[in-house]
Amino acid sequence: MATTQVLLEAALARAAAAKDADLADLFEELRIPSVSTLPERRDDCIRNANWLKARLDRLGMKTEVVDVMEGGLPVVVSDWNGRPAKPHLTIYGHYDVQPPDPLDEWESPPFEPEVRKGRIYARGCADNKGNHLATVKAVEHLFAAGEPPINIRFIFEGEEEITGESLPRYLRANGAKLKTDAVLVWDGGFDEDENPTLATALRGLLYLELHASGAAVDLHSGIFGGVAPNPINTLARIIGELKDRNGHITIPGFYDAVRPPSAEELADWKKKDKRRAEAILRFSGAKALEIEPGFMAIEATGSRPTLDANGFVGGFTGDGKKTVIPARASAKVSLRLVPDQDPAAIQAAITKQIQSLTTPGVEIKIDVLGSAPPVTCSVDNAAARALRSAFSEVFGRDTALESIGGSIPVSVDFQKAVGAPLLISGIAQADAAAHSPNERLDVDHYLRGIETVIRFICRLGN
Repeated sequence: MATTQVLLEAALARAAAAKDADLADLFEELRIPSVSTLPERRDDCIRNANWLKARLDRLGMKTEVVDVMEGGLPVVVSDWNGRPAKPHLTIYGHYDVQPPDPLDEWESPPFEPEVRKGRIYARGCADNKGNHLATVKAVEHLFAAGEPPINIRFIFEGEEEITGESLPRYLRANGAKLKTDAVLVWDGGFDEDENPTLATALRGLLYLELHASGAAVDLHSGIFGGVAPNPINTLARIIGELKDRNGHITIPGFYDAVRPPSAEELADWKKKDKRRAEAILRFSGAKALEIEPGFMAIEATGSRPTLDANGFVGGFTGDGKKTVIPARASAKVSLRLVPDQDPAAIQAAITKQIQSLTTPGVEIKIDVLGSAPPVTCSVDNAAARALRSAFSEVFGRDTALESIGGSIPVSVDFQKAVGAPLLISGIAQADAAAHSPNERLDVDHYLRGIETVIRFICRLGN
């Protein structure tokens, strides 16, 4: 049996020789339009799940595509337990992607990956296919070099982008069989200073759809104007009044559970805040930042809760004129929550607030499209130290410890089901434009990400 050092060197040599093949495999997966929120892309999502199964089967891992619930998208689970008494690592990723709209803002077709100036452009290249395939390729090279030095499990889901229930249900039902020493949630990235990051916390999510209804049919705005209830007017006013002009959320009790930062956190944030604000302006193309007075940009992007309207539909929106008072309007609203905010309590409070703000003749129905609590992660453990060392060896930079603004809903289910440390990190650069047109990933980050995971796994095996 090869020593871990011999195995490491052999795997790294294989990875160095397989760069073109590893990139070609990523392009192959990126061509699958696995958009989970679109029913017409369901077959593509299932095809992506089977694509991953085929690659893991080739490694000699025991792999299955699990249909957890009717109408859901399958979970891919793959195990290899060839190292008795050695540590066990679970690696998480998701094969679903966001819709590519608006298509006319893409410089190249979103599902036809293209490399320009050292960057891959395609939907899902950063979130999450480039990330998760880097872990698969790392394990592939370890098998080719003589088998990984630890036991490995992959769990890939197809509902991360829609806060689906399939993987949480699978974890809750099978927690006793999923014991592991660490969970690598490889769905993060680097900061604006090009440092790798390791999450100390993730914001939670409460995603709502508001449906406003007034008259039974659309009405003539001349004949009925001044007397007919207008769902668009009401819904716009409700959304506007949920935040004041300074960006302060007006829901009673909304901030009661928000933890104040420590003195050490504040001192660290003050050192980084100017660069964070400049980077946000540069990456977003915005002319100015909208930050609640008294808070820093770095604080607002990770450690403060948020409320944003994500979409608004109602009435006549085509070319030309149609003077109607619409019968219906709808809007999508998302809230990002921080420790120790409870999504259920926030849902109850915002529901009460919305109902109090409606106007005569307009009824508001609220649907919950997704909900996930915030997550805190310890970074004081052997697996976290191994990952930070691997990043340092490959990228030559220290790992930044950050509270992350985004949400990975299944993280809390991993914590509850398996109780192992969560390592939330990844290889996407700060300006990857995930969820936006022209999503991109540095080719170098993808290839060095493979090396990082190889070194991380070998460190766990020592």
